[in-house]
Amino acid sequence: MKKVLIVAGERQTGERYQQALGQDGFQTALVWNPIQMVEFCRQHTPDFMVVDLDLAELGLWSAVKAVRGIGSLADLPFFGLASTTNQQLTERARAAGFLSVYPTHDSSRQFIEALRREIERKNAPAEAETMNLVGRDPSLNRLRELAREIIQTAANLRPRVGEYGEDGPELFGYIENSGIAIRKKLSGVADFSLHDKELRHDFRNMVGSVTGFAELILMESGLSHESIEGLTRLRRNSKEFVDILDTQKAEANA
Repeated sequence: MKKVLIVAGERQTGERYQQALGQDGFQTALVWNPIQMVEFCRQHTPDFMVVDLDLAELGLWSAVKAVRGIGSLADLPFFGLASTTNQQLTERARAAGFLSVYPTHDSSRQFIEALRREIERKNAPAEAETMNLVGRDPSLNRLRELAREIIQTAANLRPRVGEYGEDGPELFGYIENSGIAIRKKLSGVADFSLHDKELRHDFRNMVGSVTGFAELILMESGLSHESIEGLTRLRRNSKEFVDILDTQKAEANA
């Protein structure tokens, strides 16, 4: 069971996230300020942190640095909560190594889904070894390469999700989840099995989410060059993925 430490500035917020995480199978602890956060981490080893950024004026950044200075917690994933949209605060959190920042008073669902994705990423080495194996089927090998590129591109874009509009975090989450689903399914696919109609259909649905939601985000104004380039790359990789499936379909019908 994964352990999450919640650092909340308001009791209502802390208890709401504690309840939501508990119902989703996480073990939680709850503290109320940066000092308690550091004291807790000196005695315990959480797997994840969710921190109220409204505590920034109470020495939060120094406390985050202190936690990362504890050897076993140097790479501890931090997620932030913010009661108001504040670009400066978000940038400061990213500079401190926070993976994402979510609106405090929105549903906790997006945050929990992001937490699940991070767990998937940490558990990926065994699957990645399978994905890196070069089999006898060049089409399947290329699909695995494309899946790795999709996942890596999404990871590179994650810090820029604040540019993607009000629904951006949710839309981008669909892209990330689809990339993970594609990787999982490819890890169990045998060589020369892409002539199977149902298998191709499953892949089309998953990669279609990557294409569709990337195109929706690209409609947002004010995107940085890096975001446009990355989202365009996602769309291009998805198109090549579908082209390979089309080739397999033609071969199966030949």
